[in-house]
Amino acid sequence: MAKLPDNETLRRFFREGLSDKEIAKAYDVSVQAVNQRFSKMGLERKPWMNTATAILNAAWPTTDGFKRSEFTHLNRARELFAFMRWRLGDPTLTEKQMYMARRFESQAREGVVLEFAPETKSRWVWVPRQESDGDLVLRWPAGRELPKGPHLAAITLPEVTESVAAREGEATSQ
Repeated sequence: MAKLPDNETLRRFFREGLSDKEIAKAYDVSVQAVNQRFSKMGLERKPWMNTATAILNAAWPTTDGFKRSEFTHLNRARELFAFMRWRLGDPTLTEKQMYMARRFESQAREGVVLEFAPETKSRWVWVPRQESDGDLVLRWPAGRELPKGPHLAAITLPEVTESVAAREGEATSQ
């Protein structure tokens, strides 16, 4: 059976941007073997994406009869993901993803929150903000514990000054 190289070599491949698939193919191992090794080494390919997914899993865990992941490719869900990644500080967001995050924030400032409604055609619907929603950008399911710290900030509207400062910083960096 093939074997992955030592940790230092793998760390170099990671820094050079080789994909897990490329590494797996070069060493005739599974992509999962590469993922597991990177995980053991404390290297995460998509920490912001993984965190955003974890937040949604806390709200709507995947169960036997329910697969929220089937609905995360839809536009509103993609905008929510971009927004959460921006709030988490993801420096890898593309210009398009930043546009999606800003558009999502703008919509949420119009007195609505995003609700996951798997029984509807669009799955993700904008509904009027209620007092119980506070500054959240999505309707958190009753009975589910709200995240804390940065995870809570990821689903909360930023202060207007924070949002404006982020956009100005973005404009000066281009």
